[in-house]
Amino acid sequence: MNNKEILHKIDEIINKIESSELYLKYLDIKKKIDNNKELVMLINEVKVLQKDVVHHLDKKEKLNKKIDELNTYPLYREYNNVIYEINNTYAIIENNLNNYFYRNV
Repeated sequence: MNNKEILHKIDEIINKIESSELYLKYLDIKKKIDNNKELVMLINEVKVLQKDVVHHLDKKEKLNKKIDELNTYPLYREYNNVIYEINNTYAIIENNLNNYFYRNV
């Protein structure tokens, strides 16, 4: 198999991932989150607090409260679950590729 064929196979894999039910669900949830101003503001607050906590540990309690508040949104919880599933899928693909290449070295 030459490089062109390998790149073609990689494109096929990417297309399968992009058309998968899980990825389409992710896109739908992401769009809904992006259209929810209250949720976007809360996510941004959490991001700012996460950066602050690195330098000011006393803000950790405030961050934890905001994260708890964020987790009260079912849409956000569903988003995190989908991201977790997608990351697991990518990890399996990466692991399989690593196993293939490193066992043949």
